[in-house]
Amino acid sequence: MGIFEDARDGNLDQYKLDQYKTSSFDINSIDPETGLTLLATASLKGRTDVVKLLLQNNASATKLSQGDRTPVWFAAMGSMKKRDRAEIIRLLHAHGADINKPSSGDANYTPLMKVVAEWKDVNTVRQLINLGADKTLKNSNRETAARIAFEKKKDAMIDALNSSSQGRLTLMDIIWKILAFVLHLIIWVYIVISSVLKGIIESSHEPSEIKILSHSNVSNTTLDITTPRLLANTHLQEVQESKMAEEYKSDIIRFISKNHMDSFFKNDDPFLNTLVEKAAKMKANPPESTLKSDKDIRDLIKVSLYQQVILCDDSTSMSVGNRIKAQQHLAKRVTKFATYIIPDEDGVELRFINSSVSGSRLREAEVETIMTNMQPTGDADIGSNLIAKILKPLVYDKLENKELVRPLLVSMITDGFPEPESSNTLRNAIIECGRKLIKAGYEPEAVLFQVSQIGNSKASKKFFDSLRNDKQLKRVLYCSSGNAQPACTHHP
Repeated sequence: MGIFEDARDGNLDQYKLDQYKTSSFDINSIDPETGLTLLATASLKGRTDVVKLLLQNNASATKLSQGDRTPVWFAAMGSMKKRDRAEIIRLLHAHGADINKPSSGDANYTPLMKVVAEWKDVNTVRQLINLGADKTLKNSNRETAARIAFEKKKDAMIDALNSSSQGRLTLMDIIWKILAFVLHLIIWVYIVISSVLKGIIESSHEPSEIKILSHSNVSNTTLDITTPRLLANTHLQEVQESKMAEEYKSDIIRFISKNHMDSFFKNDDPFLNTLVEKAAKMKANPPESTLKSDKDIRDLIKVSLYQQVILCDDSTSMSVGNRIKAQQHLAKRVTKFATYIIPDEDGVELRFINSSVSGSRLREAEVETIMTNMQPTGDADIGSNLIAKILKPLVYDKLENKELVRPLLVSMITDGFPEPESSNTLRNAIIECGRKLIKAGYEPEAVLFQVSQIGNSKASKKFFDSLRNDKQLKRVLYCSSGNAQPACTHHP
C-alpha cells in the first residue's frame, strides 16, 4: 500500500508520512492512477485528520489536480459527513485555497455550485458564502448556483443563496465586528499636516474607573448595619452578579468552542472565571457610558481573550505635528480597555520600532509613563521589528516550547510608510506568522493584527491601501486609518 492509498483510507499519520519522506518524496505530487494530489485525495474522501496533517506538512492548498480541480472542489464533490466537508473546506481556505476556482473538467462548476448540485448541505453553502464564495459566477452553461438550485428544486438552497445574513458568522466576522466596537470606544485619531489634532470627540474628563465591591470597600464604607434594606440590597446585587457571571461564562464557552479556541481555554480556566466575574461587576457599575449594554460587555469579554500587544512607531517622522501626542493617547486608551476585566496581575505588552525600551503586563499608568518619555528617532522598519520584537519572542519561541497559552491581538500604531525596509516586509511577516501557526497545529487567527495610521501622507495612504486590499491578509488584519472609521471594507 502506498501513500495515496493511506491518504484515501485515512491511515496516513505523521509516523507514516515521515517514513515516506525518507525516499524520493514530493508532498504535492500527483497520483498517476487518479490524477489527484495527496491533499485532493484526502479531501475527496472526507479524511479530515489527513487533510490537517498534510497542511501542517506544507502541502499546497492551491495545487491543481486533473481537470484544473482544487482540493476545495474535491471536498465539495466528495461523499462524506457534512461536518467533515465543512471542516475540510475551512482548513483549506485558512491555508490560502481559492474558494471560487472552477473546474474546467466539469463545465466550470465552482465548489459552491458543486455542493448545491450534489448535496443537501445548506450549512456548507452558507459557510462557503461566508468565506467569500461568489454567488454571481456562471458555469459553462451560464448557470449560477441559484439557477442550479432552482432547476433541482432545492428550496432550502435557494433561501441560503438569497440571504447573505444567514448562517453562522466566521470567527473573523465576529472578531472584526467586536474590534469595530472597541475601536469606536477607543476613538482612533489622526493628525493632519497642519498639526491640528482631530477626531478626538470624547469628553475632556476621563471616565471613572470600574467600581468593584470588595471586602476593603465594605470595611471603609459607612453602613448602618441595623438597616435591613441596605443589607438586602447588597445581597441581591451579589446574587444578580453571580447569575450574570454564569450567563457570561456559558456565552464565552460557546464562543470558544465554535471558533476552535479550545487549545487555549478550558471550561474551568481561572482566567475565564476572572473575566466573567469582573464583567458581571462591570454590568452593575459600568466604567464608561458606552459600556452599559449587555452586548457591549459580552463583546469586551471576547476581545479580552486576546493578549494585547502594542507596537508603537518611534521613528523620526513621528515628530511631525502632534503625532506623538496622538499615539500616546491611543496607546493609553487601548490599554484602558484591554485591562478592564483581565486578572489584576496581567496587562498589555508594549514595544517600539526603534527603542529597546519595552514593558510587560502593563496597566494604563505604566504605559503613560513610558510613552511620555519616548523620543522619536531612527527609521520606520515596522515589519522587521514586528518579527524581532513581537513574533519571535511572543509567538514563535512559545510555539517551539509549547507555551502559547493565549491568542494575541497585535496593535501597530504608525504614521504609515515603512522605510527603508521593503513595503512587503510587514505583509510577508503576517502571512508567515499564519503559516507557522498552522504548522504548529493552531488556527491562523490565533494571532490577529490591527494597524492604525496617524498622519495622512500620500505614501502612507498607498501603503495602507495595499494592506487593506490584500486578499491574503483579510482573515487576520484589520486596518484603521484616516477618520476613526474602520477602513477595511472587506470586513462587516
